[in-house]
Parts: sequence; C-alpha cells; structure tokens
Amino acid sequence: MENNQLVTLIISMYKGKKYIRECIESVLKQSYKNIELILIDDGSPDDCGKIADEYALSDKRVKVVHQKNSGVSKSRNVGLDLATGDYVGIVDQDDILSTDYVDYFMSLIKKYNAQIALVPTADKFFDSIKEPSNNDNVQICSGEDVTIQMLYHKIIIGPWNKLIKRTLLVENNVKFNPNFFGGEGFAFSIEAYQYADKVAVGSRNVYHYRVGDPETGASKFRLSSIESSLNAQEYILGKLKKSTPALLKAWNFSYWHTCCDCLNLMVGSGVTDMYDDMYKKLSITCQRKAMIAISAPISAQQKLRGILFKINPRFASNVINRFRVRNFNKA
Repeated sequence: MENNQLVTLIISMYKGKKYIRECIESVLKQSYKNIELILIDDGSPDDCGKIADEYALSDKRVKVVHQKNSGVSKSRNVGLDLATGDYVGIVDQDDILSTDYVDYFMSLIKKYNAQIALVPTADKFFDSIKEPSNNDNVQICSGEDVTIQMLYHKIIIGPWNKLIKRTLLVENNVKFNPNFFGGEGFAFSIEAYQYADKVAVGSRNVYHYRVGDPETGASKFRLSSIESSLNAQEYILGKLKKSTPALLKAWNFSYWHTCCDCLNLMVGSGVTDMYDDMYKKLSITCQRKAMIAISAPISAQQKLRGILFKINPRFASNVINRFRVRNFNKA
C-alpha cells in the first residue's frame, strides 16, 4: 500500500541493552517506510540511552527522550504525547517485528476502514523467530466484541500487537494508568477497544514475543505487581462503557483468570509461605469462582483449567506451571 499515512511506534527502554538493537532494527527495516520511532530512555542504568542516540543520529525517523525512571506506563504516555502519526503502536524492548508488520496492519486498516488492526496471538520465540505464512483469516468486529474476546483471553492482553488510530486515543483521553505496573497494558487495550466502531482482527503472527529470558518482568515475582494486576481488573470494570450482561460475564471470567495467573506466579516462585495472606486470598477466589470457566465460551482446555482449580488450586498451579515456557524466579 502507499506509505501516505505516518505510523508512530513507541518503545520504552529500561535495562534492555541485551536485545534493544535487534528490536530497533526490526522497526527501522519495515517495508512500510513512513514511520516515526519514539524511544523513551526511562532512566535505564545500562547503555539503552546511548544506543538509542546512535540510531537517532543515523536515521531521522528516530526520536529519543531521556528521563528519570518513572515506570513503563508514564514512559509510554510520554511517547503517546509526542506521537504525530496517524496510527500508533507499542513495541516491547525485547521483541521483534516482521518486516511487513506495519504494512500488514495498515493494509487491514485501509481495506476495512478500521480504527484498530490487530492479531490475537504472537509468535513466541526463544532464539530465532518464525516468519508468518501468507495465509490469513480476517474478522471485522465491533469494539465491544473485541473487548469481550480480550476479557476471555482470546486476544493477547498486552498493549502491543496492534495499531490504533491516534485520534481515537486523543479524543477519548486513553492512556496508560501510571498507578499500574502490572495489568496496565490490559487496561489500556480494553479502554481503547470500546471507543472503536470497527476493528480488523487478522491472523498472521507478525509480532514476535520473546520468552524464556528469566530477566523479563513477567518471570519475576513481586507482590506489588500482583496487587497492581488485581487493581487493574477493578479499574477495567469501572471503565466499561456499557454494563451489558455479556461484558460483565466476560469481566468476571477475566478477574478469575487474573487471580489464577497470580496464584500460578506465587506457587511457581515458591513464595506462598512468605505471603500467606495473598496466597490464601487468591486460592479462595480461584476455587470459589472456578465454575465461571465452565460456562464461559472458551476452549475445552481452558474449561479443564477451571475444573482443576475447583478441585485444588495449588495442584492446578503446579500442573499449569509444568507446561509453562518461561520459568519463574523471585525479584
């Protein structure tokens, strides 16, 4: 397609030296050339800021901001405030984009006159990425439909893997909640979806999500992150534009699923005795509300998850963690 609309991609950087060059280069090598890359050095103690400055000197499409460490939510909001593109997207500092990532999403946006284009999954990789096939299956959904799908975890809950019309965010003041550092991307996406009239949901895995690195935040236990994830769910409930039975049912499942994920993290990190009150709270919720999964429009595998938590939450967490590709460790 013609590169007539500017696309802004935002990367927040903190202790990301190990992978940041590979990430930045995957953005700059996009087949869609009319892009703006905003790199936010969030007070990183390593060489992220220096590396970012090197790219800014060699490519005028790169903008760099250096700031005191303020967290990923505030950092991404700085990028959103500076963005001038017609569409914006978030990229994690250790991930990789296929060369046609922007082209693909912009072609969906143009073809279907959509405000948001996304794919529900990503290519999870350790060392090398798997380029997507050209086969595609596109669904056109309302914002409410996509909101429900994400609440049922049928769409990856991260803020990346999508392009969003910038005016949709600006006009509705959709930003990352700076009070969250767990669940912030989930809340941001849910809020954005609800303002969209039309969302194009493709199926090509053009976003490559790195797993297996024990230094990534999702692998580390922090009590504050669990509390933030639970608070983000309550925030999402308050941000639902319509309290329809379908949305509320989906939110109840999402809250239960989040509690189960948090319990899995505690069990996998071996910290249940250290934080006994939180462990008991999560265990009770996961067991009492497990039947939500039975009546939810989810896969048989996910329903089995509900049955396991109903029988014994700790046993369920141990079983699920055995099949997890990313190991847990304590902060």
